[in-house]
Formats: sequence, structure tokens, C-alpha cells
Amino acid sequence: MELLHNCRIKRYPDGGAEIVAASAPFGGGAVEREAARYDRDEDVRDIHAQLLEQTDPVLARARRRKRQEDAYAVLERAAIQDDGVDEAALQARQRASRERAQRRARVAVRDLGLCNDWAYFVTLTLDQRRIDRYDPVEVVRHLSHWLDNRVRREGLAYVLVPEHHKDGAIHFHGFFNDALPVADSGHRDKGGHPVYNLPAWGWGFSTAIRLYGERAAAVGYCCKYVAKQQEKIGGRWYYSGGKLRRPAVEWCDVDFDALAASGEAEPFAVDGLPWSRFVRLRTEGGEVP
Repeated sequence: MELLHNCRIKRYPDGGAEIVAASAPFGGGAVEREAARYDRDEDVRDIHAQLLEQTDPVLARARRRKRQEDAYAVLERAAIQDDGVDEAALQARQRASRERAQRRARVAVRDLGLCNDWAYFVTLTLDQRRIDRYDPVEVVRHLSHWLDNRVRREGLAYVLVPEHHKDGAIHFHGFFNDALPVADSGHRDKGGHPVYNLPAWGWGFSTAIRLYGERAAAVGYCCKYVAKQQEKIGGRWYYSGGKLRRPAVEWCDVDFDALAASGEAEPFAVDGLPWSRFVRLRTEGGEVP
């Protein structure tokens, strides 16, 4: 049986690292592999669902209805078993579950943001004359088809976070590599940098600004879009594809109290492990204490 450890280190291509340590063992290689399998399976399910929407929308709707019926059945069984169900407690559990999912998504977006050679910060909007930009199913179907073609034909790599505009319309923010041609829009941002358009994006308006300055700042800005959402848009907190790298992960054991005493260590709590204390520490240049 693989032993658990009390410290996880993620190493990024630029030499930086993120250290998470706990007062008690909480993970190891087997845990990391199981988490990766879960994420991979979720990605596979999403891809299958998107393909089904394109090839057989009638069957796709039937499957969605079946999932909804199953969800109602679960709630009905819970109500039968406990007629005095605490609605407030149920909502609190659902809220906690959503917040955990959002945290995982923010971590994933951050890892992808820091591990890959992005060229542009992009925004993709949708033209209501061409597509119902308020319908997440239709939006994601067209977006997924467009992205898949760009990945296969031109080598696009991307990570995109959806967001609702104030009027409810959906648009996307994120990062692209330099696989797609850009055209100078003639405009400049507040810093005087050229604002480009993506001619290949035919579903609406696009902007692309070449990344400059500190990469972590741009990644952190994109992660905020995940935190703003109250629900998954189109079934995902974020969308990613192409040849992507992720941080190298290693597990070890450290002196938790000594690390926690560091002035740069950030304490935090984990809902599922209330008996353990956690700290996070990020370093530059791979200088791990």
C-alpha cells in the first residue's frame, strides 16, 4: 500500500513551485492518480455529450432528461427516508460542493496558465444574429466544433473561461498559443499595446492582446472569472484543449510547524479534512525550502 505524505510540491516550467503542507498526511501518488483519473473521466463524459449534441440532439435531450429524472429520484428517496429534511442544511451542502468544484477549477486554470507557452490573452464574444448567445447548449456546441477544428488543423492550444455578461449573454476569456493568425484592429489598450482580432473566429467579435509583463498576474486575472460564476456555463467551469502541459507533482514529508512559521506561508482549511491544518507557499525560481 502506498504511504501518504504531508506535503505536495508542484513545479512549473519557469522554475517556480507551489508547496502545500499539512499537519497530518493527506495525499500521495495514488491520490494524485485517482484525482487525475476523475478529471479525465469528466472530460471524456463532456466530450461525449458534446459530440452527441452534434450528431443526435434528440438522444442527447433524452439522456439529459434521464439524468434529471434520476436526480429527482435521489431527492425523493431522501425525502422518504427523512421527512424532516433541513432545506437550509441541504442548500449549505450544495453551496459547499459548488465552492469545492470552483476551487478545483481555479487550480486547474492556474496550472494550465503557468505551464504553457501562451501568446495571447483573448476574449471571444458571440453575434446574436448568428447564434443564440444566451443558450449555453448552442453556444458550447458551436464553440467546441470551432475549437476542435482549430486544434486538429492548426495546432491550437487553449484554455477558456466562460462568463455571463450583465444581460446574460455568454462570452469567453482565456489564453491561446500563437497557432492562429491575428490582424491589427488599429486600437491600443490602456498600456499602448496593440489590440488584435482573430479572423478565424467567425461567430462574433474577438480581441487578442499579446501577453506581456508578469505571466502569473494574467493567469490570476483569468482565474477570477471562475470565482465569479454561480454555476457551470455549458457544463464546465472552463474549457481547454490542444497539447497542454501540467506541473510536475511530487510528494514528500516536511516539518509542518517550521514551514507554517515562515512569514510567506498562507494558512487555509480543507472542508473534508477538518482535523488537519494546511499552509500554502509559492516560490520563484524553484527555491523550495
